[in-house]
Amino acid sequence: MGFGKQSKCVGSDTSFGKYCTKTREINFPPKQATSSSGTFKFHLLIPASGPHLQLCRPVVSSTILGYSVPVFNGWNKSGELDASVTHLAKVRNVLCYLHNLSSASDDDLVLMIDGYDVVFQLPADVLIQRYFAGTNAANAKIAARFGEDSIETLSGANSPRQTILFGPEKICYPLDWSRPGCWAIPDDLDIPEGAFGPENDELSHNQPRWLNSGTIMGPVGDMRKLFAATLKRINETYDPAHEYSDSDQRYLSDVWGEQGYWRSVARHELYFHDGANATDRTPAGDPGETARIIPTRVRGQQTEFHIGIDYRSELFQTRVGSDHVIEHVAFDRPIRDRTGLSTFVTNNTIESPHFKPYHIILPENVVFSVSRLLDGISHVLEGRPQDLITSIRFGTNFVTKSVYGMFHCIGEKTYLDDLWYRLWFQQYGQPLFEAAVRSVKEGKKISDTPIDGRKWEVAHGYPKTPETDLQAGGVWADFDGEWLSWGELCGPFEGDLFGDRI
Repeated sequence: MGFGKQSKCVGSDTSFGKYCTKTREINFPPKQATSSSGTFKFHLLIPASGPHLQLCRPVVSSTILGYSVPVFNGWNKSGELDASVTHLAKVRNVLCYLHNLSSASDDDLVLMIDGYDVVFQLPADVLIQRYFAGTNAANAKIAARFGEDSIETLSGANSPRQTILFGPEKICYPLDWSRPGCWAIPDDLDIPEGAFGPENDELSHNQPRWLNSGTIMGPVGDMRKLFAATLKRINETYDPAHEYSDSDQRYLSDVWGEQGYWRSVARHELYFHDGANATDRTPAGDPGETARIIPTRVRGQQTEFHIGIDYRSELFQTRVGSDHVIEHVAFDRPIRDRTGLSTFVTNNTIESPHFKPYHIILPENVVFSVSRLLDGISHVLEGRPQDLITSIRFGTNFVTKSVYGMFHCIGEKTYLDDLWYRLWFQQYGQPLFEAAVRSVKEGKKISDTPIDGRKWEVAHGYPKTPETDLQAGGVWADFDGEWLSWGELCGPFEGDLFGDRI
């Protein structure tokens, strides 16, 4: 839950050392530098450059839902580390944080979100459970595609597997069909074509097959390698004259695209044994004949970074093109012949010619985890926590049938001004926030039971202060260990964060 003395940033590409040279002792509490036996940490990173109401919304929602005290990356930085000047600051600042963690933290989990357009919906333990369920299923599929029974039997520096999850997007951005991040990508989403609507070139009907860099989750060790490779790519290819030279998503998605390309080459070789150096794949979604950039590599180059996409939006729901398939609904119907709750969908949102109404089931772990949070404020509730679940309206994707973990508002940000007041915890926001702060101060784990065979705890706690109410909240700023108190960061926005909608 804290760091000891930090080491100078060092990696495969040391050019970022000029950004990241802190070596002083810092005091993220509690005191120990590494996880106890069998216990691992969950880090929450939010690239952020300055205060704003939209920034306080992910702080409040993540706190309520049991995530680690956030660390702001790039807070009040200047030049190439200033995210208000360049989006590439996100890559540099996050990499600095990751390189200031020791190798003992490599199997910790880190969640990185964009700071000004994301809000959380589901508790941290549910997100971790979904992360492991999704990656385990993806790895079983990858192993089968490469002729193996288990992902563990695939060996070598570039053996494919999935450990890092990005949010999905319905368009390749920045749009350039020659880029590997646009065409050299997986086409097996396990979601049928047309599931989001008729195939008529409308953005809203597209499959969410592309990478969005605003929500990312994975192990510290693999995330460190990915961000180092991305910064190396930036340093080698940056062209200030390019329209999207400062798009972090451009560089990250091309690292992913090249991973997909070399996986295709390896699979081709597995079955055809002809030493293929290129594939004959058609660019996904390419509307015409576009010259493709064919990746090249040198001996020993790493091309596999274990990247996958959360196609079903179980963790990350991105907005653009999805308004017609997402809605906040109550799960107030019992499931026939079994325990549990469901919602009944009668709206033919995807214009299916043979539509029939259907049920979406609320996962049991969501019921359990949300009920546990409500138990912590039972003194202010009207009724038993478990009885309130049927009155809660959860944001849900009607196509993937996922009650999503968090919402990423790509596009017009004023959308969040309405969404904030529809989040299930809003009417109990302040007591839930204060209960969550007390829980972290008391040293409680993220989950009472192991997830993926391991216990999980927050990576960072709160300073040792007597406050246990709203004023005890706040965030850490970068690896400097600067504490940003609730009063200076979000105090000016309390009325919007916890008040009734005006």
